[in-house]
Amino acid sequence: MMDEILIACGSVDLLRKIAGDLPPGQYKPIATKSAGGIVAKIANRNVRVAIVHELLGDGPGAALCAELATSANPPAVLYLCTGAPPANGPFEIALRYPVPGPVLRNALARLAPATKGDQDLALWQDFFSELQGRIHALPNQNYYQILGVEDGAPHNVVVAAYDALTVRYHPDRYAQFRGQQWGDAVYAHANTLFQAVTSAFGVLSDRRMKKQYERSMTSGKIRLDPALLKAGGDTGPDLLENHAQTKQGKKFLKLAQSDIARRDWSSALQNLKFAASMEGDVPIIAEKIAEVAAKIGK
Repeated sequence: MMDEILIACGSVDLLRKIAGDLPPGQYKPIATKSAGGIVAKIANRNVRVAIVHELLGDGPGAALCAELATSANPPAVLYLCTGAPPANGPFEIALRYPVPGPVLRNALARLAPATKGDQDLALWQDFFSELQGRIHALPNQNYYQILGVEDGAPHNVVVAAYDALTVRYHPDRYAQFRGQQWGDAVYAHANTLFQAVTSAFGVLSDRRMKKQYERSMTSGKIRLDPALLKAGGDTGPDLLENHAQTKQGKKFLKLAQSDIARRDWSSALQNLKFAASMEGDVPIIAEKIAEVAAKIGK
């Protein structure tokens, strides 16, 4: 449901600003400071729009625009310039940058307007039915089943499952469609489902509560006693994004965690490095960068 957007800019500061000016909840950014290899990387991904700055780390942005235009599934391109924008080129819109956030968002809206055709509505209906089915199953599912993992699954598996469910069902991802046909109902159902997912994760990610829950499962219970939930426990490792202090740092750590859940190691490494550039010396981020880099042999 959430489109990916390519942001290519040689400056980390400008990358931060561009990412911060995106319409809330509409795009998942794929950020890069250079053009090399990026077209091949996004070839099979849902990238409808690209924002390309004229200055990249390995050459002019115009060359990347031209390469995108000749790709198999070319995205619509918003080209950003430091001076007067050119009238013509391998792009749909050119802007002098920086500009106020609303100007950038209006340009993106012109490139990728919301679709309301029958095919789009059918996709919403299918997704709504999916939500209804998952909510209908909740009363008979234990916490492991809600997250879609085996009973007794280890912490890393629980976290990965939660991240994957967040990517698909977090209600914030559908808030932008409220007021449209199906939008309010989808948002409400996603919110209901995600509350159950979050409750299950809260128990299974807490070492003490997980042990208490597994003991209660032996007597046939599928929910933990509310009094025990209120008391809390000895929590295990928390979410990666909780180690960020800045809004953009949290955003990139959350994206990295989602990438890790999908085993998209290259994107995860990129988002972790962006988070590190914003947060400074945070040991857990550095450790995660080393861990992900080892996955891809870097």
